[in-house]
Amino acid sequence: MSNTTRDLVPPSLTALMAGRPADESVRDAVDGDTWLRRLPGVLDELLAEQDLAVDGRPRHGQCAVVIPVLRRGAPAALKVSWPHAEAAHEHLALRAWDGSGAVRLLAADPARWALLLERLDPERDLGREPVLDACETVGRLHALLDRPAIARLGTASAWCGRIRERLTTSPPPVPPRVVDQGLHLAAELAADPGVDARLVHGDLHDANVLRVPDPGTTRAGTVDGWLAIDPKPVAGELALTVAPLLWNRWDEAARAHNLRNHLRFRVDYACDAAGIDPARARAWTILRELDNAWWAAREPGGHDRITQAVAIIKAMRD
Repeated sequence: MSNTTRDLVPPSLTALMAGRPADESVRDAVDGDTWLRRLPGVLDELLAEQDLAVDGRPRHGQCAVVIPVLRRGAPAALKVSWPHAEAAHEHLALRAWDGSGAVRLLAADPARWALLLERLDPERDLGREPVLDACETVGRLHALLDRPAIARLGTASAWCGRIRERLTTSPPPVPPRVVDQGLHLAAELAADPGVDARLVHGDLHDANVLRVPDPGTTRAGTVDGWLAIDPKPVAGELALTVAPLLWNRWDEAARAHNLRNHLRFRVDYACDAAGIDPARARAWTILRELDNAWWAAREPGGHDRITQAVAIIKAMRD
């Protein structure tokens, strides 16, 4: 491998991935340290095999590196992910959306957890826009992405079952009445005949929406030049997609004069644009935040996240 390829693995990504245990639920499970050791070699292979030229500095999220490249002189982005469940079916969802509402998939190498994507503007995410405008844009994107569920995805009903089991056997440290409500919602939502019917982006929020490089050019399938990235696809229903808009940009919510009204406005703006029943979205948000609290209780320093979850749940309750 070349020194140049080693430079494509940012130290900040190394810090995030070092010591991370393997996700044994996926094929080719590998711990973070092993993945980091192999990554420069994988990048060398992909760049050579696909005749890609590096065209800028790498970026990363929690567990993937994204490198701007040129393919036959045209801009693109090479994404390589650490093997984990949430990324396992990303290529299937992007192929189904085919560039309508989401970044276009140019090529996929599932065996190496690699995607070649159209290049968007990494400096322009939706977090720069006023928060309620951003919620409306996300709602419009969800409406554009909405289509029948595809095979091989995890389902919302199975998700409800796992959450219900967690709340029964090891509930998070939240008020008991909230746990009781979560148990009721998990059963009620899973029983709906359409709960697993749609292909949905399970983590669509401001940071996962990027601008096309030149909004003035003709690029069909955007919402005013915006596209979704980084799907965590689920066979579910649109109502479960609103929750990430509440726990993201939390500093702005915390500064609101009335937290409950502010959060419910976020829900209403997204739901109106997507054609979602706000009451159904609030129910899913309560359940998802209970699950977030369950996970936070197992993390060092998770107290603040649990407090945030309780605040959001209180705002969603009627």
